[in-house]
Amino acid sequence: ISDSDRPRAELAGYTVVESLEMLVTHLAAIARRHAGELMSRDDLKTLVDKVKQDSPAVLEELIPAQLSMGQLHKVISILLEERVPVNNMTRILESLATHATLIKDPSELAERVRQDIGRAVVDRFRDERGVVRTMMLEPQLEMTLREVLKDRTSKMEPERLQKLLDKLMVKVGTEWRKAILQGHELALAAESSMRRTIRMLFAKSVHDLSVIAYQE
Repeated sequence: ISDSDRPRAELAGYTVVESLEMLVTHLAAIARRHAGELMSRDDLKTLVDKVKQDSPAVLEELIPAQLSMGQLHKVISILLEERVPVNNMTRILESLATHATLIKDPSELAERVRQDIGRAVVDRFRDERGVVRTMMLEPQLEMTLREVLKDRTSKMEPERLQKLLDKLMVKVGTEWRKAILQGHELALAAESSMRRTIRMLFAKSVHDLSVIAYQE
């Protein structure tokens, strides 16, 4: 619309923004969504070099004795893929130094890091009163999903199970989009052992939905 029509549009209840501002907003959203792919080895080296200046001991303990730069890059990419902030790289490396002695799988290491920096993971879902905004699965439904996704012991027929999952994805997606339109974001809370699997389950239907663990 033209500048002269802006006051009339705002009086009618419309939100009017500059085209450049809209473009920057969308580009920023795309960058956040693909941060895990955009993080290069050189970018990671820059972050690691900063830690080396401030906290050299943790770096010496971790790299290359416990993890290679390639393994670290994979862990950081997994965290960024789910919009976990990595600005406190020292804390992340400390967490990895604790767990990497026994665990080498990047996905499992990322889960351990998430729990260790849980406050940073859930901060963006916290409202002005300090309450974390989440959706939770009904206990019976969560138990059924645990059986299907983890223990594989469910006796539910495949067709009935698929209908249940489809209904769940529609319901969660609807509530998440409703919250976005109201100006805030909801996370889906789940047991830590199921968190990543549930996140992958929703990845296609509600790509930007965040799944956080109770332990976080």
